[in-house]
Amino acid sequence: MRARYVTLLFLGLLGVGIAPARSELAAPEPYLLVRSMRMLQDQVASGKPEALLMLNRVLGHIADDLQRARPDVWQKPENVYALLVYLLNGGNPAIVRNVIGRLQPGQVDQKLIAGSLAYADGDSVRALDNFEQLPEGIPSELVASIYLVTADHMAAIDAGTALRRLDYIRLNAPGTLLEEAALRRELVIAARLGESDKVRGLARNYLQRFERSPYSEDFFRQFVEAILKLKGKMTDHEIDDIASLAWRGAQLPLYLRIARGSIVNGDLARARFAAEKARDLAVALKADDTQAQLYLSVANVGSDKTAEAGRILNGLSRKNLHERDLELLDAARAMAAKITAQPVAVAPPAEPAQPRVRESSAIAAEARPAEYEAPAEDNRIIEARKKLDAIDAILGNTRR
Repeated sequence: MRARYVTLLFLGLLGVGIAPARSELAAPEPYLLVRSMRMLQDQVASGKPEALLMLNRVLGHIADDLQRARPDVWQKPENVYALLVYLLNGGNPAIVRNVIGRLQPGQVDQKLIAGSLAYADGDSVRALDNFEQLPEGIPSELVASIYLVTADHMAAIDAGTALRRLDYIRLNAPGTLLEEAALRRELVIAARLGESDKVRGLARNYLQRFERSPYSEDFFRQFVEAILKLKGKMTDHEIDDIASLAWRGAQLPLYLRIARGSIVNGDLARARFAAEKARDLAVALKADDTQAQLYLSVANVGSDKTAEAGRILNGLSRKNLHERDLELLDAARAMAAKITAQPVAVAPPAEPAQPRVRESSAIAAEARPAEYEAPAEDNRIIEARKKLDAIDAILGNTRR
């Protein structure tokens, strides 16, 4: 009957008429209700759009059934553990508080309850304090849920422990929404620790298994932040290899973000790489390439392609750019014009070559003054440095 109830619940949420059948069934035990919720959340992680629409309805049904559950069901620890899993995975705190108020003292470790309620209240410090030592024998699903909701705060205190806890989730809850969320959180922490190999592995794992997740936008944002933080620890080839796992429509905004972030960070070589990839993708997808052309041209200002970059910048349409990029466009146009307007320094005519007598190294050493001074810097080097300083100033002014 329990399995039948779960099946009927999902069929009902899919639109099949089962109201009479459902009304004839007694509410199943809480651990089965929560299992149905977790099953649906895992469907969300796999990218099934109907599952996300159904999730709120499922949570509503579960809340009603938990509230109507017979008092004796809460004598079983597995049902109380399931109640805490429900709370840590988006459940209604009011329902949980109402049930907990009816529990017998000592029925379940009080720190588990206190930590879960603290999390529901948004008190991450108190939640982590209560979850510091977890009792033996609790379900791995509850452990994984606790590790996930405390990961960010734990990372601020002990990043290594946070990574190990997130690894636990990936090992014990593969293919679930818990793993999907753990991958995204772990990516940020690994980048902060400079672990480029782990970042690559996590990103590859995510794209191979959860690319269709509705939370993938968060993953791409965090992946870009990881790339910018790691800098030279991740090569262009490695970035391209990982990005190729995503569909091309997702690759375009990914490369645009990398290009802009690299410009802001002053990494113009990486910016050129990413902007070129974005430009080529835009052409292939028949999408607007204005943003890609902007970032590529900005990266080329100050190089031997400054004149070409200036022409492209002057031809870009302002209406196709985000407001935050308009300031960058104006600054780059001004700098390109300033650089191309400056006359090229002409070297003075060379002195006629004079005959030279071979000297021994000893004679040459004696002929050199004791206080030997290096020749002054060439004017072209000085001018180049001035230009680079000006470009750096532009990039600094565009930071957001």
